[in-house]
Amino acid sequence: MPFWNNKYGKHRIMMKKEELAKHLPPTATATKESVRRMAEQHGSVYLKPILGTGGFGIFKLSLENGKFRLQNGTRSRLFGQYEKAYAAFVSSSQKKRYLVQKSIPLMRIKGRPFDLRIMVQRNSRHEWEVTGTVARLALPRKIVTNYHSGGKPMPLWDLLGSHVPKADRPGYEKRLNRLALQASSHVGAYFPRFRAYGVDVGIDEKLRPWIIEVNSKPDKSIFNALPDKQMYRKILRYGRLPGTARKQGSTTKK
Repeated sequence: MPFWNNKYGKHRIMMKKEELAKHLPPTATATKESVRRMAEQHGSVYLKPILGTGGFGIFKLSLENGKFRLQNGTRSRLFGQYEKAYAAFVSSSQKKRYLVQKSIPLMRIKGRPFDLRIMVQRNSRHEWEVTGTVARLALPRKIVTNYHSGGKPMPLWDLLGSHVPKADRPGYEKRLNRLALQASSHVGAYFPRFRAYGVDVGIDEKLRPWIIEVNSKPDKSIFNALPDKQMYRKILRYGRLPGTARKQGSTTKK
């Protein structure tokens, strides 16, 4: 069975590798039954277009005292019945295909969640290398951290520093980089055309990293929004390296 280059296809690919699978939140294609089951099991889930970027079209469904809260952007609605909440989601989803994913209890700063974008690129030796990491802080009352949905790019330790002792930071950053490299290398074996991946990593309150998704066409401009342009310049430099790409569509590698 072929794997497609979309959110759910790459999730399925990563589930095949044990070291990555334990860092993936439970995810399924969104149906009326699967959304309800996962919302009741986990208490909170995200609904994401299988194809899409920038955080657009993402919903959050939470179970609160027997009622269902549906959030999109800064809009929040509470429904007494699941059927009404799901119908409201369907009417707003523009008939796109969606996946449902367990909500990760992301670390927060002043009540606002944040996550990380780790850029991984092929270097001149055709090896995968981490070329930049940026933290993304959600706007107040927003459910996504994406840059083009208003997320604020910040240096990694400006947000994570209060949670990790200074002496432990180099080791923890190596742990994050190793996870991003493993994800890029594994997904890259199925889609050899791509020379860069943006690995979105959420960190829960116990400092456990979770792979939210892997982007095959990562936006570089978020790194240009940081005060220090060193990472951005490196990312651009690696992006200009000559490719050894093969044409790629779907692949049947298992």
